[in-house]
Amino acid sequence: MRPLINQSEKELVRSLRQGDMKSFDELYYRYLPRLLGFAYHYLSDEMEAEETVQVIFIKIWEGRKSLDENKNFKAYLFQSVKNQLLNKLRDQRKNCTIENIPEKYCVSSENVIEKLTYRELEDAANELIRNLPKTQQRVFVLNKIDGLSPDEIAAQLCLSRRTVEHHIYLATKFLKGELIHKASLSGPLLFIFL
Repeated sequence: MRPLINQSEKELVRSLRQGDMKSFDELYYRYLPRLLGFAYHYLSDEMEAEETVQVIFIKIWEGRKSLDENKNFKAYLFQSVKNQLLNKLRDQRKNCTIENIPEKYCVSSENVIEKLTYRELEDAANELIRNLPKTQQRVFVLNKIDGLSPDEIAAQLCLSRRTVEHHIYLATKFLKGELIHKASLSGPLLFIFL
């Protein structure tokens, strides 16, 4: 049973300043669940969250004489936990070395270079597509990107199938020639667009 459950926060802090353990206990039980949830949200580890909150309450007990009963104690608690979490994360970061990083989080430089090259080629291809004549551009996008057949494109744009096929041929020939000049790694991109 919590005998001081009906006392205000201000009264509890005033009594705590004078060393009243029951006031401390009431404040502890009043805010513990929310503080644990707050800490757990950032740490995702129950033991770490509990340790963080315990450290704060120890500090509060040790510094009880300097508490100001006119200030919002709840806000002070949450700010203290937040600061403790930031200190803990900062300390963990100091101890982090390359050897501590699990292999599954490592990215090979080849993979990064490949992705950057691919993205550059993709950007170049998109720029070239935007520079195609409007009808040719529309036909190419509908066929190669949206996956429509020449017959579907012909019906949608009111063109003959032969005209659609000719636009696809011209756009593909132009893009292939331009992209081959841009990079020697254009193979994967060419298969996507052409």
